[in-house]
Amino acid sequence: MKLGKIMLGSLLLAAAPLAAQAEGMSYSYVEADYVDVDVDNGPSGDGFGVRGSVGFAKNWLAFADYVDASVDGIDIENISVGLGGHYPVASNLDAVGRIGYTETDLSAGPVSVSDDGYLLSLGLRGQMSQFEAEGHIVYTDLSDGGDETAFELAGRWNFTDMFSAGIAYRVGDDANVLFAGVRLSW
Repeated sequence: MKLGKIMLGSLLLAAAPLAAQAEGMSYSYVEADYVDVDVDNGPSGDGFGVRGSVGFAKNWLAFADYVDASVDGIDIENISVGLGGHYPVASNLDAVGRIGYTETDLSAGPVSVSDDGYLLSLGLRGQMSQFEAEGHIVYTDLSDGGDETAFELAGRWNFTDMFSAGIAYRVGDDANVLFAGVRLSW
């Protein structure tokens, strides 16, 4: 997990000099989130998350996501890093795909378990005036924990070209997760 945190920090530090302001929707940002986790037929908990992305070339991006939450005495850390691309399918509407490495650590007292694997994501991102909406299908396959297909919907209000606030809701096989946060784009 320490390697993942180093990679996330490096990505976010490298973002400032590498990113340029893109026309339309920006794929270079850093976001801080409050995270609420509801386990199906079980407990709920909360924590925080940090997401970041750096757009490069014309239609490519590198991303990193980190979540640290606690559910009923179990600490959950998840990090995902990878690459993606976006392609315009209409005016102000992009198809977005991502592929990456993901790692999850669970700990309760002295007991801890770690699992890793890959993720695939495909969705649409659109902008109407100051409002953005996104919808994604996210497939995750962990070495020991099996696979999961989740659906994520997000909405974001852009107060300026650089600052926005929004929510995202992910519905998965075993848990539902709400993200509410602020984003700084460039």
